[in-house]
Amino acid sequence: MFMRPQLETFLQNGSGASGPKTLLQENPRELPEFARIFGNGAAVEVEIGCGKAKFLIARAIENPSTNFLGVDPMRKKQKYAVTRSGKRGLENIKFLRAEARETIHCGFRPESVSVFHIYFPDPWPKRRQRKRRLVTGVFLRMLHEKLTCGGLIEVATDHLDYFTQMQGAVIHSGIAWSKVTVTRGERPFGATVKTNYEMKYEAAGRDLFYLELRK
Repeated sequence: MFMRPQLETFLQNGSGASGPKTLLQENPRELPEFARIFGNGAAVEVEIGCGKAKFLIARAIENPSTNFLGVDPMRKKQKYAVTRSGKRGLENIKFLRAEARETIHCGFRPESVSVFHIYFPDPWPKRRQRKRRLVTGVFLRMLHEKLTCGGLIEVATDHLDYFTQMQGAVIHSGIAWSKVTVTRGERPFGATVKTNYEMKYEAAGRDLFYLELRK
């Protein structure tokens, strides 16, 4: 018999009985406020599609006074991320197993996130698949609502057609962003830390495209 996960379901993250606990929440409509999740009111950075969380864990190590939340629907990859963060005893990182759109729309409070990281989302390259792409004008408006004043959206892709669509989505969002930065081959944010895909694609000689939006 299937049992609905209880609010604030915690799993031990591999650091021992007395170690930090990592949130694995499967009901985004009942997501507590970030201050309850992390036990403090520090700024929160969110990575959408965090996978094994190489980037997010490195960010959490470099920035112990900032909180980090990784969102991904893939159980296997997230278990790996939980174990990795647990071995490092990180208190400032949590993981949420859920689909991004519903989670952000229903579970995040307005003006609660300082940075959204979206790195190498599925490009859905076939024409009939493009409607599945994550970064749209509607999605950017949703993120804008959840950003704190001066907050950032950081996006990366190796897919030129998708990147062109992303730039169109910025216009279609109808948002008067305070600053829009577009770069090629040069990460505008957190350049010392890279994702697994980023390193893989760089080694393969692919062009990498970056988009930064400031509220």
